This record gives sequence, C-alpha cells and structure tokens, in this order.
Amino acid sequence: MKNLAEPPLVSVIMANYNGADHLAMALRSVLAQSVGHIEILLLDDASSDDSIKVARGVADTDPRVRIFETSRNAGPGAARNRGFEMATGRWIAIVDSDDIIHPCRLERMTTAGDALETDAVADDLTYFHDASIRPAGTLMGTNRPEKPAGLSATCFVSADPNAPQLGYLKPLIRRTALSGLRYREDIKIGEDHDLYVRFLLNGGRMHLLPQSYYLYRRHNSSLSYRMHPDDVAAIISAQDDLLRDYPDLSDGMLDHMALRRAALQRPLAFETLVQEIRGRHFGRAMGQLVHRPSLLPQLVKVGKSRLARAFVRPRNASAVIARDPSEWTLQDWSVMLEKTM
Repeated sequence: MKNLAEPPLVSVIMANYNGADHLAMALRSVLAQSVGHIEILLLDDASSDDSIKVARGVADTDPRVRIFETSRNAGPGAARNRGFEMATGRWIAIVDSDDIIHPCRLERMTTAGDALETDAVADDLTYFHDASIRPAGTLMGTNRPEKPAGLSATCFVSADPNAPQLGYLKPLIRRTALSGLRYREDIKIGEDHDLYVRFLLNGGRMHLLPQSYYLYRRHNSSLSYRMHPDDVAAIISAQDDLLRDYPDLSDGMLDHMALRRAALQRPLAFETLVQEIRGRHFGRAMGQLVHRPSLLPQLVKVGKSRLARAFVRPRNASAVIARDPSEWTLQDWSVMLEKTM
C-alpha cells in the first residue's frame, strides 16, 4: 500500500472561473485516475456562479480535493501560480475546469516521462463539443508524431500557418524542473505558451507523445469568441520580452520569432477593425480598410460563418441577413457584430 506520508505522484492544478456547469465532471475525471496518490488543487478565481458549491460537493466525497478561493479575479496565470506554490507532487499537471482526462492519463504519462528521462511530457488534445462527447479532431492532426518526440522552443514559435498551436498543450512538468518559473500574470491569453517557451529556453526538456489522453471542450459560446486587440498586443509584447530576457537566442529562433511577430500583426489589425465597427467608429474603420484592403475578405468570411451558426438572430438584422455579406455597409456590420461576434 502506498505510504500517504510520501509526496503525491502528481499535483493537479485546476484554475476555475464561473465553470460550475462542467466543474464536477472535470474533477471526477481526475479523481478516477488509475493512480490514486494525487492531489487536486482547485483555485477558484472569484467565481460568481455555483462553482464553490459544486467543488465542495465533490471535495466532501474525496479529501484529495483542496479548494482555495480568492476575493478578486486575477486571471488563470495568477491562479495557477498559487497552485505552483502549494503543490507538493513530483509532477505538476494543469487541467482546465471544463475539460476531461482519460482515467489512465496520469499513470501513462508519468511512466513515459520517467522512461524518457525528460522534464515534461505532453500528449495530443482531442477536441469535443458541449453537445456531445464524441471527438471532433485533435490539436496535432496529421502532425502527430509516430513515437515520442522532443520539443524545442523553436517548435513553439513557428510561424507556419499549418503548424499546430503548441501553446494549447497540457504537459506534465516535474516540479523540481520548474526552478521557480511562473506564469506571467499580466497577459490573459497565451500565458501557457509563454511559460512553455521560457521553460525550454531555461534548459527544460519536453517530449510529445503520439497518444491523446486529454479531452479539450469547445463551447458553443466560444465559437463566437473574439480576442480584444489588447490581448493580441499582449501576446506580441510577451514575445518581444523574450528577446530582452534571452539575448543569446540562436539565429534560427530569432528568424522564427520575427516571422511569428509579423504574422500576429494581421489578427491585431483585424481585431482592431472589429472593435472600431462594434464601437460604430466608421470613419476609423473605413480608414483601416483603405490602408489594409486585405482585411475585407476576412471580415466577409467571418460574417458568413457567424451567421451560419447563429442560434438567435439579433433584432433589426432580418434585412441585413437577406443580403450577401459582401454587400453590407459598415453600419450593417455594426448590427451583426453586436450579437454574432
């Protein structure tokens, strides 16, 4: 029998904000792991829904769940950093509060990590939607390796549009290998990506397994989610900070970072355009389109896709919907963006 005085094999850190609808399922999928000597640190980031009630209901049935509340919403990076400080396991795993993991995930990944003598081990992500647990593709797709493959920092900053976004990975990391590394708390999106790149630049080793043990939930609401321009700008700024903090980067790494930075300028321009239209600043929006006419086809494409999956049509939109999006005025876009983007 396992000596419970020993440190847990894995500390599972689960940051949560208003995730009551899926939190119980996420917690139970972790508690159902084939390895029992684990701890779950549930960091609630000042939720206003029933998250704490749900979490306590699960924790009352299993002492491995520990709940920590904050009075001020500070973002997932800050919540996970608190978890890092309290974690005692040999490995640290990040599991989002609306996702599900395979019952053998932690056992198989820690076993693989030890066999590979690596500092972090990741698996592929399998997507699924709210309405069904049936898989809807994976993060790696055809890029999934046939055997465990090492990942470098360069892999994470690749600007190849066909390459998977490795920042979505949920690796298990040896706690001792973190060496004090923490999430940036000043960025809302891309904090995982930044942490992984810094981990690798600090000398950490990470391997990607060909298997997928992590189910990543895609919400119907997230289909219409759009980043604010400030979020994109923060991602660019975080990458720029790497140049300052790691002055001896290789030429290859620098080339990839330059290409990625240039590629990020397009979504920054597009999200800025969306915000201008939403705010009915039509003069500024028209100026952007004149300066960057390549944004118009993207605006049309996004408009068509949003309309195709809109469940509730906005008021005063019937006449707009009847016309092809390529014929919409900026005022028409303002009406549609208000409800569908």
